[in-house]
Parts: sequence; structure tokens; C-alpha cells
Amino acid sequence: MVIKMKSALKKLSTILMCLCMVAVTLCPALAASAAAPVSCENDLASIERDVPVITVNGFGTSIYKGLSTPSEDDDEQIWAPSAEVIAKSVAVYGPQLAVWIATENYDAAAAVLSQALLPIFQQAACDENGVPNPDTGIKTVNDYEAKEAYGFENRYSFSYDWRLDMHTISAQLDEYIKDIMEITGSDRVVITAMSMGNCVLTTYLYEDYYTDPDYDGTVEAAMFIAGAMNGVACCGDAFSGNISIDTTSLLRFMSEKMMGSAILQAVYYALESMYAVGVLEPVANYANKLTDALIDQLMDDGFLKTLATMPGFYALMSPQEYDACRAAIFDTPEKLEHYAGLIAKNDYYHDSVQDNNVAVIRSMLSDGIRVGIFAEYGYTMAPVTSDNERLSDSVITTAAESFGATCAEVDDVLGDGYVQAVECPSGFNHISCDRQIDASTCAFPDITWFGKYMNHTDSRQLLKNLVDLVLYGDKQIDVGTYTEFPQFLASVDGSLIPLEDANPAEPTPFEQLTLVNRIKQFIQQVIMLITSLVETFK
Repeated sequence: MVIKMKSALKKLSTILMCLCMVAVTLCPALAASAAAPVSCENDLASIERDVPVITVNGFGTSIYKGLSTPSEDDDEQIWAPSAEVIAKSVAVYGPQLAVWIATENYDAAAAVLSQALLPIFQQAACDENGVPNPDTGIKTVNDYEAKEAYGFENRYSFSYDWRLDMHTISAQLDEYIKDIMEITGSDRVVITAMSMGNCVLTTYLYEDYYTDPDYDGTVEAAMFIAGAMNGVACCGDAFSGNISIDTTSLLRFMSEKMMGSAILQAVYYALESMYAVGVLEPVANYANKLTDALIDQLMDDGFLKTLATMPGFYALMSPQEYDACRAAIFDTPEKLEHYAGLIAKNDYYHDSVQDNNVAVIRSMLSDGIRVGIFAEYGYTMAPVTSDNERLSDSVITTAAESFGATCAEVDDVLGDGYVQAVECPSGFNHISCDRQIDASTCAFPDITWFGKYMNHTDSRQLLKNLVDLVLYGDKQIDVGTYTEFPQFLASVDGSLIPLEDANPAEPTPFEQLTLVNRIKQFIQQVIMLITSLVETFK
């Protein structure tokens, strides 16, 4: 009987241990969340910032041509296209385009629009293998100087030619990391990534850590900030032709982008008044009809000679968006053969790297590599996708940045009586007090933070303390570790503070604004503009 009881207890303990292991796997920060949250003040003062921070920057570094000559006098910026180049193309092709659209000759209109794209984007295009012209590239010089102190404020920034495929950029990042280690004498680094830089970082981690049997412990911690690694809808939808413009989303977006200038505000309130009486709706309907009529030919004659040749854009797509884009752009056997090199690079990233994003981070946590994920929200996303209602930081959806948070629509809340979808073993309440986010459905709910009122282009200096605590702490921290950094935060007056019941500011549905209020605001803006002009010419 005693032997049987011991055997039963042994089996029970084994089962309990397995359950604990499963719980820790599903909620990796469980072990760090046992204690009540404390102030981070002492830890910030005492942590040793003893290894260099490398930040992988995002999309958009300027591209130049003329780099093969010894003189810089003939260098010309080809990305972003200059206003002069765009204006010249519009002047040349605009009248023709207007005629063909007016006469509803959409084939001719698409042909003209495709021609208009060439002088704007073709110089920055890649070949059929996704390789840029060797005479083009970035001129940004990465930082190789030794620093007297480390930490997020003294980070090394890695920039790259974002047109390239992620495998190629990852190899460049690997070389940069080795150079920084040699310069600083450190045998380890900690890494943060911003936006598209997360695609590069996840590729590097997949290749140099996750699948490398000789990994040497180089990366001690990583922070993924406003990440594009799970897709950017305004890129993926645009490339697959899945574009839709609706007036409500457009006006929401403009309301966020046009404030601050008296002239722009006056224009905005005039448009808002037109929206209120339904004048803009036919315009949006016509724009969608025109897009549907032009998109197929535009893909073939315009995109495939310019933007669609750049592997970097394909990395900014979710798996579903990439599949749709691949089917839409490379839709014939001839195209599949001609662009086989480009497609292979894109397929590698999506099939190998992106498909393993969660597995890579889970492995890092298991190996004791500290990790933090930061997502942003509070803004309307660019209104050109098939679903413009999604909560975002104006560029990337909050759900994508956070590896799967459940989000309300941009100006709505989760329903009354909404219950947290997943009960995490840590016992955290993962629903934001503004009732816009349920973080329990994230892949890593306990180490994913959210910042409200943080636009995608906001200064990352707001995050410096949180980032240093993640990167340099002596253990993995989570959303319950520090009172200053709960799961939900808000950017208020240049500071990042806890989002609490006193400051959640639940959104007001855009449609609830009345025509009277719009007209009143418009008149106020006109008066302000006139007053400003009078003062100017006194």
C-alpha cells in the first residue's frame, strides 16, 4: 500500500510539474510575476548598462543614385522622390490621364498612369532577382564610434537599404554586430528594433540564433517596438489590389494629420461639413470604382517595373497578404519564371522566418534571453485598406504589433460585459481600462506593453526607461513587475504614464459629431485665419 501510494504521489508530482511547464510556456513571464509590483526607481538607478545597445531602424532611409563615382556632386536622391520629379510627372501625364478618365477609357488611363509612375520610382527599382542597381543605395553612415556609456539613450543605430531582401540585410546586421563587439570589447549585445527593423531582427535571430547550432550567446536581450514583422496592412492590401476608400476613415485620418495649421484645419472642417451632408460619399464611391477599373493593368505595367520589384516591401506583409499579393502580381507562368529569383527571396522570408516568429521568441525566453514587446494605439490607420476600422498607431495595426491582441474598432470599445478571452496563469487582468484592448490573446501577454496616443513616428525616447529595464534587468520583467510600467500606458504631455481609470478617454464615435458643431468649428477656423492674416500685414 505504501509503495502504491508513493508511486501515485510520484505520478501526481510528475503531472503537476508538466502542467507547470506548460503554463510557463504559454505565459513565459509567470515566474517573474509572483511579487506585487514595485517602483522601478531603485532598479533604474542600480542596473548595470554594461553591454552596447544596437537599434535596428525602420523603413525609409533615403536612396541615392550616382554612388559609383568618386565625387558626390552627381549624387541624386531617388527615394523619397522629390517634389520636383513628382510635379514634372503630373504635368506631363496629368492632362492625358484626366481625358481618359473623363471619357471612361480605363485601359488608356491605366497605361498613362503606369507611365507616370516610371520617372518617379523606376530609378530606385530592382531587377527580376530583387537586386538594386549597384549605382544606387543609402548614404547613411552607421555609427562605429566607441561610447563612454551604454543604454538606450546611447544606442548604436543600424540603417540599411530597405529595398533588399531580409536575408541580405540580416547578414549586414550580423557584420555590424561583430564590428560593434570588436570596437567595444564586449562579447554580448542587446538589441532593439523599430518598425521594419523588426523584420530584419527576426530574420537575424532566426538565422544566427534559432537555426544556428553554433550560436555563441551574442544576444542577451531584445525589445520589439511597433513591429512590422507580422505585416503592415496598408502595404499588403495596396500591393494585392485590395484597396478601399471610405469617407469616415478618410476624415478620421485627416482629423489626426491636419491639426496644428490654421489653413489645414479650415480645409479639414470644410470637408467634414461636406461629409456630414453626404457630399463626399459619391466621390469615394467613384474613387473605388476607378481603382477597381485600373488596378490590374497598373499592376502589370506600373508596379512590376517599380515598387513590386523591391523585396523589402514584401517583408511588410502578413502571410495572408503576401499570398494574395503573390497571386495578384505574379499571375502567369511567364511572370513566375521571369521573377523566380525575387519570388524565392520573398518566399524564404515568409515561409522560414515569419512563420517562426513566435517559436523564435519562445525559444529565447526558454534560453534566458530577456524579451519585451511594445505596441502602440490610439490612431486611425492609413485609409486605403479593405478594413480601415482597425486600431493602430496610424501605420501598423495594434493587433499585428502585439502578436495578436484583441482590439476594438478605432473609435469603439469592446462590448459591455466583455470577458477576458484567455485566463493567463499569472492572474493578470489583460483588458485595458479604456476597454479597447484585450491582451490575453497575444502570443506573449505578460511581456507585451501598449502605449496609447503613440503615433508610429513618435519619439522612442518615451520608452527609454522601460527598454533599459527589459534589456539590462537581472531577470525577465513583465507587465506586473513595476508600478510605473503596467501593461497599458499613455503618452501624455511628453511623458509615458500608466493608463488608469482617470485618464482612459474612451473614444467618441466619429459619426456622433453633429453638422452644427462642424460648421461652428469651420467658422472659428476661418475667423482665426483672417485674424492671423490681418496681424501679419499690419
